[in-house]
Amino acid sequence: MSDHPVDGEPGTAPAELTGALVTITTRLVGSPDNATVLRLITEVGTGLLGATATGVLLTGVRGLEVVATSDETARFVELLQTHIEQGPCVDCIAAAAVVTAPDLAAERDRWPEFVPAALEAGYRSVVAVPLRLDGAAVGGFNLFYDTAVTMPQWQLDLAQVVSDLAVLALVQERGDRRADRLFEATVTALNDRVQLDQAVGLVAGTLGITLAEARARLTGYATEHRLVLREVTRAVTDGTLTPADLAG
Repeated sequence: MSDHPVDGEPGTAPAELTGALVTITTRLVGSPDNATVLRLITEVGTGLLGATATGVLLTGVRGLEVVATSDETARFVELLQTHIEQGPCVDCIAAAAVVTAPDLAAERDRWPEFVPAALEAGYRSVVAVPLRLDGAAVGGFNLFYDTAVTMPQWQLDLAQVVSDLAVLALVQERGDRRADRLFEATVTALNDRVQLDQAVGLVAGTLGITLAEARARLTGYATEHRLVLREVTRAVTDGTLTPADLAG
């Protein structure tokens, strides 16, 4: 198994890491909406951390909820963890600590139901990082890789830093209301996800493109016009913004 570095020599941080951290923190300040925060953390996972796919789970009133994934395959695997209550992210949240599985095939005894499904989905290793609030884990940031990977320490540290920053951005309130705010953020994120899925399906069906292409059109339009993604998806679903407008 290799260290799987993102850039530079194995086990060393890339030269542009400082710039990347500046970019991340800049995007997280200024009260960003929940969808932007969750999209950022998945982008960091597949970009700077080199994961094949990523997902985010948060604890809500009904237990663990899938609030963000980089693609539908990752969403399936994350939903599986919430259903069977088994897997690296479940353990990560329970222990409030990073859980690594450099070779999933060797973890069948540890997660007998999760491992076969994850392997079938094409994943060979997983890293689960806790989302922490006031000393407790309130969710997990999952990194899925299609090869056996041993993540160097600097990447594990970076993943934890990004996870902690994301929680602060989602909560942004002090005192006893912090946990309540996180639950509210979970509900909002789930509602945003439903609306996004509706908009993606509408755009894909109208333009005759794939769901991935439709999602890219929506996020690209939001970025280009400096709009909150929620505003764009709402405009598409209520008809004030047509799929043809995104094609341009």
